[in-house]
Amino acid sequence: MRVVVVGAGIIGSAIAWELRHRRIEVALIESMAEGGHTSAASAGMVNPFSLTPNDSPAVPLYWRSFQMYPAWIEQLRERTGIDPEWRANGTLRVALSPADRETLHATYEWVRRYDPSVQLIDGNEARRLEPALHPEIGEALYLPNEGWVHTPRLMRALHRALQQEGVSIYAAAPALSIEVQGIRAYGVRTASGLVQGDAVVVAAGAWSGALLQPLGIHAPTEPVRGQLLLLTDLPLPVSRILSTPVGYVVPRANGTILVGATRERVGYDLRATAEGYAHLTRTLSQIAPTLMRATLVGHAVGLRPDTPDHNPYIGKVGGYEGLYAAAGHAYHGILLAPATACAIADLLLGGETNLPIAPFDPNRFAR
Repeated sequence: MRVVVVGAGIIGSAIAWELRHRRIEVALIESMAEGGHTSAASAGMVNPFSLTPNDSPAVPLYWRSFQMYPAWIEQLRERTGIDPEWRANGTLRVALSPADRETLHATYEWVRRYDPSVQLIDGNEARRLEPALHPEIGEALYLPNEGWVHTPRLMRALHRALQQEGVSIYAAAPALSIEVQGIRAYGVRTASGLVQGDAVVVAAGAWSGALLQPLGIHAPTEPVRGQLLLLTDLPLPVSRILSTPVGYVVPRANGTILVGATRERVGYDLRATAEGYAHLTRTLSQIAPTLMRATLVGHAVGLRPDTPDHNPYIGKVGGYEGLYAAAGHAYHGILLAPATACAIADLLLGGETNLPIAPFDPNRFAR
């Protein structure tokens, strides 16, 4: 069997790697360099709870994928010699208002059903853990097991692993159409020609809906621009994710931090803007004002692929044989990569999976 995977971001690359583990021949198509338009510009949070507004049918898959992460990262590190810098140092979800405090308490109640280590702590304890926090923060939700990865290093590790495993990577080859014969998908037409296979997996992020639409498949994806700032020379160190409803701070192993992220529905516009910078610096001043004296050394811009219900498409596409979707992961692509890869590989090889993907049926918006 040969599988053509469209999209070499975190989701497509993880699927390709999982398929190669199962001795499947893979062709991976990417319009850009490794990481695409989204993954390389991600803060890398592996956080099933701290940015999840409430318990939902999606959370069981978040939790399963989170549990897979340490072993998944270690396999990559051992295979390639590249350290993706997995750090399970935890998250502090802090309250900036009375309404935030109510949300923290509600979140605590449902999160502890999954992870009993979660704690509600007062502002003094939060600042003991992270001295840079705003002095007026009065309460926080402490999630000691959440973590992050260095996304550019993770993407380099994945692509090196794919090269070592003999995956055919078609770089700078934008996918133009999915080719079908009758009801069977047999390949992908690219700017460089036809790439044929026995099955096609669409993992093209915000472009996935447009690729599926000519086949009569209604699985809309919308780009949401996310801008991030990179800062160094911190007046106080940060060792945990600092999360709020308006944004977050994510540390890196080298002592830098990322401040993110805007959520802008501006189409496929990848510009960094003064407005975005203003939003992010205002966010930082609300979370940790002492860090406003840090040195700004860079930025990143990505297009997060969103869906109407903010849940991804993971599964077999109705109406066609050999056609699968793994797209629309929005802000959870880094987190969901291991579980999505396993689920798609299970479906391709056995027709079913024990992972809880029912809420992510690609056919749920079929007209």
